[in-house]
Order: sequence, then structure tokens, then C-alpha cells
Amino acid sequence: MGSQLNLVCRTIPVRQPEPGEAVVRLYYSGICRSDACFSIGPEPGYPKHDHIAGHEGIGRIVRAYDASLIGQLVAIRYLGSTCQSCSYCLRGLLTSCPFQLNAPKQVSGTFKEYATVPTSCLVHLPEALSNEGTDMLQYYTAALCSGSTALMALKGAKVGPEHVIVVVGVAGGIGNMVGMMAKQVRHAKVIGIDLSHKIDQLPPSSDQFGDIFLSVPTAVDAESKVEHANAIIEACRKLRGDSGVLRGADSVIICGSTPDAFRNVHDYVCDGGRIVCVGAPGGDTHLSVPVKDLIERNLKVSGNLMGGSQEALQVMEYIRSGQIQPDVTLVTLDDVPTQMQNMVDCRTMGKVVVAIQADSGGCL
Repeated sequence: MGSQLNLVCRTIPVRQPEPGEAVVRLYYSGICRSDACFSIGPEPGYPKHDHIAGHEGIGRIVRAYDASLIGQLVAIRYLGSTCQSCSYCLRGLLTSCPFQLNAPKQVSGTFKEYATVPTSCLVHLPEALSNEGTDMLQYYTAALCSGSTALMALKGAKVGPEHVIVVVGVAGGIGNMVGMMAKQVRHAKVIGIDLSHKIDQLPPSSDQFGDIFLSVPTAVDAESKVEHANAIIEACRKLRGDSGVLRGADSVIICGSTPDAFRNVHDYVCDGGRIVCVGAPGGDTHLSVPVKDLIERNLKVSGNLMGGSQEALQVMEYIRSGQIQPDVTLVTLDDVPTQMQNMVDCRTMGKVVVAIQADSGGCL
């Protein structure tokens, strides 16, 4: 790996499972922007050569040291396993466990037809998820990382009915899910913000994840800052439909992955508002909030890395029940290099999912 993406499609042998391992035949894998980050560098702990990204895979076990596992429907997530006994795990902060196993870090990723992984890193899925056919599984990949992260962000922002929230990066994989669950599950009002070329290309279904959409200002001067903040205040007034005190949103969830997404976000929220950071720009990006505002306006600022398996399963249930349906674009394994570059260039919309193999049953 180097400073730029250098991805190729290649045929490799399937490693046979050792004790405690299984081979998963993958049907679908979501693409997350972090996969592009993991494929550049390398970052500490990642392989320098022959790195295979992907951490949102769903498939069936086709070979295992424990033969009783064969045929089970499973998922592979970034946070594969943790020790469950360190101080972080005992406090529920699993993402800080020093003994965690991650895909695609210690465990090879999901952009391939067959993955040999520790069984401890598999999430066993209810068979009911496949009752409507394997094609439906493409939507459930969105729950594994993007969806579970979105749900944790909504919990962190304490979003409730009739709340007005701002979602920065609403057209992306995580932002799309945040807006969708905020509206359809938590019955909140959503102001979606994103790059102008993305706002211009929003699909007809955009009313499922946003009520009012605004473009990020291209200029960074003081006048543009004030105009943008005023546009958000006006959007809040329209959504609340009241004639009371004009105020900002109850919370802002930042899902964008560029430094611009984090600029002046304290101006988006009302006093007592919550700022939840989800997107993770590369480099030395800072979130700047005046201490005076933080104290006098009682602002709450927090970061959120991702949700756990329970959050992923909860989001899958939202999808299964029809409360939400992720905006999915299907691509092939051959398309992955191009799609990863599109993510780096901020040119993707919604959730991009790789269709890997159809479910033909049987064993490897």
C-alpha cells in the first residue's frame, strides 16, 4: 500500500479453516469510506501488501472445523471480537478493547468470494432475514457498520419525536441512515446538509431521510457563514411551525468526512443542543467550539465510532419490518477499485453494496 489507492482484482486460493475458524461464502458486502482509508498507507496494524478491505459482509458458512456450523447465515463486521474482560469492555466501550479483532485489519476483509475467519468474529443472523430471498440481504449489509453507527449517533444525540436535527453528510452511507431512522423510526424533523453536487442529485426517495436540504457553502468568509447559519435557523422555524423564539436545531450529527463538515457546527444548534461527531476526516482535522459558547449555551459535544452487534441487529429489524429501506447501489467486485476512488472523491450517494455471489446452497 502507498499514499494513493492501488487496488486490483486477483484470484487467490481459499485458506482452509483451522480450529475455531470457518469459511464464509459471501453474497454481499457494503463499501464504507473507511475501507478506502484502510487501503492507503498502510495505517498501523494493517498489512503492507495484499490487503483486502471490506467489513460489511453477509453470507453462509460453507466449511468449518466445527461441521455443525455449515449452512448458517452470518455477517462479518469491523468489530469482530473483543476480550469481554478488560476495563473498557466491562464499561461497554468495546471499540477501545486492546485485544479486539477487526476486519479488515487482523482479519482479512470481505471484498472476495470466500472469507476464512475466526468463528468468534461472526455475527449469527436470524434465518428469517433470508425468507424473502437472498436479494434482500443486500439491504441488511447497510446495518452492519453504517446503520449501527447511525443508530448509536441518534442515541448519543438523544433524538426524539418532533426534534429538529441537522445531518451533515446526509447523502452518504451513514448520513442517509441517520436521516432515515431519525424520520421513520424516531419521528424527528431532519435538515440534511451536503455538498452542492450531491444535493442536486438527491433521489426521489429523499423525503424518506430529510425534510429540508441545504448545500454546504463553497465560500468560507464571514458573510457566507452567517447566511448558512440563518438558512438553518429558518429551516428550523419552518419545521417547528411555531412563532416562538427562533432557535437552532436540537442536535447536529456530523457524518461528513471532510474538514468542511466540522466547520461552525455550534452555530447549527440551539442552547442545550448536542453535537455528535461520526465522520472521521483524515489528517489533523479539528472541531472548534468557542469555550464561551460551550459553557454559556450548555452545549454537549461527543464522538461516536460505531455501534455493536445488537445495534446492527436492531437496524436489520427496522429494515425487515419495512420501517426503513436503505438507498442501495449495487456494483460488482470488479467495480470496487472505481467505487473506492469515488468515495475518496466524495462522488457516491447512499449505500454502495457489492453483489458477490448468489445463494446456491451447499458446501465449498
